[in-house]
Amino acid sequence: METRERSEGAGLAAGIGRGNGTAARLTRAAESFVPRSGGARRFLSAEPGRASRVAADRWREGSLGDPLHKLLLVADGRLDVEGASGGWLVVRGHMLFLPADRQFNLRIDEPAVVLVVHLDPGDYAWRHAGCWVNAAPPLAREMVAHLLDAGLDAAAVRQACRTVSFLCEGWFANPRMLFVPAARSPEMRAVIAYVRDALGSATVAGAARAAGLAPRTLHHRCLRETGFGPRSLIREIRLVRAMELLARDGLPVQAVARAVGFASLPSFTAAFSDRLGVAPGEFARRVRAGSGA
Repeated sequence: METRERSEGAGLAAGIGRGNGTAARLTRAAESFVPRSGGARRFLSAEPGRASRVAADRWREGSLGDPLHKLLLVADGRLDVEGASGGWLVVRGHMLFLPADRQFNLRIDEPAVVLVVHLDPGDYAWRHAGCWVNAAPPLAREMVAHLLDAGLDAAAVRQACRTVSFLCEGWFANPRMLFVPAARSPEMRAVIAYVRDALGSATVAGAARAAGLAPRTLHHRCLRETGFGPRSLIREIRLVRAMELLARDGLPVQAVARAVGFASLPSFTAAFSDRLGVAPGEFARRVRAGSGA
């Protein structure tokens, strides 16, 4: 029984076979970012104020930079978006702000529904360096649903979009969530690959061995390149994976904690609550209900 649980935990930690899960996100974080260009687009509009519902079970799209801001709200499934600085795994009940002129790749590998609102950059000067993710609060969901109403006239749509643009500053005021930073050097690519393959048992010493660096050198390199020290980077990736697992139906919080490498449920609950502002059990309940966290 114990052997089987360890095997299941390793599978949960790694996310084997999940094209836009945490393991795949880490694989891409260890590779050079190359934006896709050309091809069909389902997340593009030249007209501000347009809102659409995109349903897909497999989709790839990229851009060298679009003229409008995008608000992407994941109503079901999950969405993987990456840029030059890293990637975001956006789970159900969460939303992502994708600023105008930002190069990106977007992918869906399992059935998902994404609600998209195209916003005029003239209505709101985005203050962050790149994309940002947050749980979708009730007002955001209501506003997006309102914009999807086909009966709205042009003036009502324009006013609603201005309101959404204004509210984005508060909606995305939290610390960066669901973010996996891109590795730029061979050493940091080795660290990201190591954490991907040994998430449940990863250590700073193991990361240093994988990179071929002394622990102190690794700390400075990791901090400079990703914005995290190695211990914080490992914890951040574990919490990203935990968020993904908690969004699934039927996984107990204790099983998730064990799978991603926390020694005890209290330590996992404390780390998760400190980073996300909500306990893991409550996060799971809200996400599975489609209401974010």
